[in-house]
Amino acid sequence: KSLENLTPAELEKYYEDAGAAVKKREPLKAPRATTRPTTKRAATTDSTEDAKETAQAATTSQPATAKVEPVVLDLDDAYLRLRRLTSMPGNEGSLEISPTGDRYIFTAQSAAGAAAPTPGPGAGAGGFGGGRATFSVDKDGGDPKRIAANTNPQHFTLTGDKLVVVEGNRAATMKLPTGELEYLDISDRLTIDLAKQSEQKFLEASRALAHGFYDANMNGLDWPALTKRYVELARQAVTPNEFDHVADKFVGELNSSHQGVTSPDRRSELTQPMGRLGIRRVREGNAYKVTEIFEQGPAGKGAMKLLVGDIITAVNGEGFEETDTLESKLLGMAGKEVALTVRRSINDAEKEIDLLITPISPEAESRLFYDDWRTETAQKVAEMSGGKIGYIHIRGMDQNSLDVFERDLYAAAHGKKGLIIDVRNNGGGWTADRLLASIMFPRHAYTRPRGVTEDVKDAYPNDRLFIAKYDLPINMLCNEKSFSNAEIISHAFKNLKRGTLVGQQTAGGVISTGGISLIDGTTVRMPGRGWWTPAGVNMELNGAMPDLLVPQTPEAESKDADEQLKAAVDDLVKRL
Repeated sequence: KSLENLTPAELEKYYEDAGAAVKKREPLKAPRATTRPTTKRAATTDSTEDAKETAQAATTSQPATAKVEPVVLDLDDAYLRLRRLTSMPGNEGSLEISPTGDRYIFTAQSAAGAAAPTPGPGAGAGGFGGGRATFSVDKDGGDPKRIAANTNPQHFTLTGDKLVVVEGNRAATMKLPTGELEYLDISDRLTIDLAKQSEQKFLEASRALAHGFYDANMNGLDWPALTKRYVELARQAVTPNEFDHVADKFVGELNSSHQGVTSPDRRSELTQPMGRLGIRRVREGNAYKVTEIFEQGPAGKGAMKLLVGDIITAVNGEGFEETDTLESKLLGMAGKEVALTVRRSINDAEKEIDLLITPISPEAESRLFYDDWRTETAQKVAEMSGGKIGYIHIRGMDQNSLDVFERDLYAAAHGKKGLIIDVRNNGGGWTADRLLASIMFPRHAYTRPRGVTEDVKDAYPNDRLFIAKYDLPINMLCNEKSFSNAEIISHAFKNLKRGTLVGQQTAGGVISTGGISLIDGTTVRMPGRGWWTPAGVNMELNGAMPDLLVPQTPEAESKDADEQLKAAVDDLVKRL
């Protein structure tokens, strides 16, 4: 608390002096080793040299230390004096504080396309795209500065000018403030007894699960006996795949979700993603005919965009052989401009032209397909309900999907009398309670400005709320591919009687999970917390059962018909 009594000028002087002291730090010197044992007899001998050496050894091994006044921490009201320096989406972790105390290094989620310094020589191979990254923030706050790709910070060096990190399984020092990495590569050979390593890994995994699995009774298993039986198989595993196979069979005995053992990925550095154009097409001989184009994809924008009916005959001047695919021709071309040779009908005449297009990654194309499906499904709901019902699909139970939900809630629901919320094919996450805060709340009042008719009662000040609220009728869709956190919200929706739950019973895999790492980087998932309904039913192995069970048949899918969606709309229309 004494630091808070300093004036700004005094505080700056404090950090300046601390910085100067840190720069003068030197590594501790090893004590001088004696060649003779320091025994009581040696200390009392007549030998002057022996006595001197004994005294010197004692003095060297126990250096005198200056008396240091203990620091007294004022903890009773510490919570009142905390200041938040950062506010970034998702989790922030791997915190390191500079020896001076004036700078913080941490890792956090970084939006794709965010401003970032240009990587210098030796910068991490991960580049500066989206995903997690390494940030630096000053003691006074301000915008965190992205200084490197995702790393695993270990500690500052003695003088605080560098940070020791692990990046891509390589040790490195990071120069500050630039973030430039200098790798500390070590070349050596070592011999590993693979059987003993597999045994060590297996026993570590077993011990960790015994202490961390959410059910202390291990789902009724004799865990020591099971471990003894499987460790014999683990000893014979000499490849990562063999070990993973045995370990997965072992944890499979628990009959639990959110389990798995995964050895480090040994992917080749030569692996290249196949570029994608954002189209649908069919093969015609040794060419591809374009049948659909996604407007927001690379083939749907600009002066050189593709048209439905175009026939792609070559990529970068190379035609298609019988065994070639469009993807194989675009191998490694994501983000690189390519020349497509296309046959196109122009003024009733077929002409061959060349177009320059920059392919995207498979993940980016997958987002295009999803966005198109989501828009198309919302249009179907509007048509089925005569414009009375809005529609939102929640792709995952994460912050990005929650932001999309809040962004789209007004657009989807404004002027509508009801809403369909769809969590089908949602793999889970952690945002169920935040979503429930939006759709489950008591209205304590309503507002009405001058000039509005008395029947208007939905003008609640949404801009003042933690999350936008919606209290008109809702139905929710779930299916057998709704998993984990998507099941939790399905259970809640039904148990709290917010509306009709429609579709198929969810997967029945609900456990909060973390993970641990073994000696070689193998990861073991750690299901540490179970979930129960208010009635005491464990959601694990007991998926949310819809009020209205509706199968989605292959026949319907072949006709592009969504029977579950239609049932949810019909039920909601009746209740409006």
